[in-house]
Amino acid sequence: MLIKINICLIQTTKTANNKYQKQINLTFPQTLQNMNEITTILNKFLVDTKASAALILNGKGKLITSLNLDYSDSIAAMSAAILSMSEKFLIDLEKGSLKQLYLKSSDGVVVGNKISGSNFVIAFSKEGSNLGLLMHSTDELSVELSKNSLLK
Repeated sequence: MLIKINICLIQTTKTANNKYQKQINLTFPQTLQNMNEITTILNKFLVDTKASAALILNGKGKLITSLNLDYSDSIAAMSAAILSMSEKFLIDLEKGSLKQLYLKSSDGVVVGNKISGSNFVIAFSKEGSNLGLLMHSTDELSVELSKNSLLK
């Protein structure tokens, strides 16, 4: 995960007696704090639900963050394609907008929930997990994440 941090290293100011003074000014934007909050929430979700992995992506398939996944950028792009097709399918059938998507495989389940706008959270769980708990918790997670300014 790459987080861009804007740092202003040297700031020159003019003092009262017309002398220039250099001072180091390090400022970390709110973005870093928001990303830490998102990661903490996602990690708590994994522990509480016993899900094996999770990721958050935007509607264009760009990864925002992930936990316990290899090749998360590729998985985010593929997930975005599935979510986009599912949304268009529901619109064409006039069945409303996509809120949650559930996929079952021979090895487990994948649950995707819309956070807000075009952002989604995807949770992966192994076979034998409590499906009801996972679906409900993923729904609650999306509501909690929608309060974060990065995901609005």
